[in-house]
Formats: sequence, C-alpha cells, structure tokens
Amino acid sequence: MALVKAKKNAAPAPAAETPVADPRAGLSDPDAAVRRQAAHRLAQDHGAVSRLADRLAIEAEPGVREAILTALVRIGTGEAVEALLPLLAREDAGLRNAVLESVQQMPGESVAPSVVPLLGHADSDLRIFAVQLVGKLRHPERPAWLAGVLESDPHVNVCLAAVEALGEIGDPAALPALERLLLRFPDDPMVGFSVDAARRRFRGG
Repeated sequence: MALVKAKKNAAPAPAAETPVADPRAGLSDPDAAVRRQAAHRLAQDHGAVSRLADRLAIEAEPGVREAILTALVRIGTGEAVEALLPLLAREDAGLRNAVLESVQQMPGESVAPSVVPLLGHADSDLRIFAVQLVGKLRHPERPAWLAGVLESDPHVNVCLAAVEALGEIGDPAALPALERLLLRFPDDPMVGFSVDAARRRFRGG
C-alpha cells in the first residue's frame, strides 16, 4: 500500500480552546473568544446574572453579546429579566432590539411581574417596549393589560402599539376598548386606520 506524503505547507491543526478557569472573571478578559466562552459557561449559573448584565452593558463584540443574551435567556429568572430591562433605555438600537427579542423568549411567569409595571412608566418609549413585550407574553391576562393601555395611556403612539398587539392576539373581547380609543383620539387618522384593521382581523375579514 502506497504511503501518502504529508503536504509540506499544510496548516497546523487549530489548538483546542483552553477552558476558562473562572468564567465570571473571564467576562472581563481582553480576548473576545475568552469572554464568549465564559458567557456560555455561565448559562447555568443563576448567581452570575448581574455580572452578565454588567458586561452586556459595555460589550461591543456581537458574538459576545449574543452569548451573554443566550446565557440570560437560559437562566430565565425574574432577576434575569430585571437585569435586562434597563438596557431598553440605551441609545444603541441594536442592543435594544436584541434585549427585546431575548426577553420575549423568557418564561411568561418570569417576565410579567417586571414588564407589566412598565406600562405605567413616565417614558413613552419604554411604555411602547413594554406593550411589545406584553403582546408576546404567554399569559391569559395580556389582552386585559393591553386594553387598559387603550383606556388610559395619554400618548397616541403607545396606544397604536397596543392596537397592533391586540390585533395580533385576535381576541374580539378587545373591541369595546378599541371603539373607545376612537373617541379619545377622534382626529387622528392613524388611530382610525389601525382600529379598522383590527376590527377586520377580529371579524375574519
């Protein structure tokens, strides 16, 4: 049997990654690969929530951000939700969107206690984010929470976000609140358009 000669210029096999001895300390390592590996290892460590969130707030490397968010989603506790929500106030739109998507993947029983109070926050942008999150919750009270937004929120954009979320849920019980919203904003064409679209969706047309 002929021997196959090794190629002289063949690249050496990549060295296996050395496990991080202390993953919590590894979150601050200057090497992004070490930080990413540390985040993966902390996905089962409920005591590492604050460390993960603190790193996420300053992390610029997309792969590390994704690993941290994945770890927090897997932890999935109310503490993990609480640690992520303040990041919705950041100017970084990419981070905000990633946080929204991550919280939406967490268990409803962990998310609701922290997110529902945000429906009354002074910042209308945060209320919109809260409406979007409530709309995705697997919770029997979400239509009632969103209907409450239609009844009382003073900002039309928050109400429009709630109309959209209710339209996606498709619960006809929200129709009375939608009709009352028309009375609250009688001169806003977007309200009329959105409510009409929701009506059609509820009625199957």
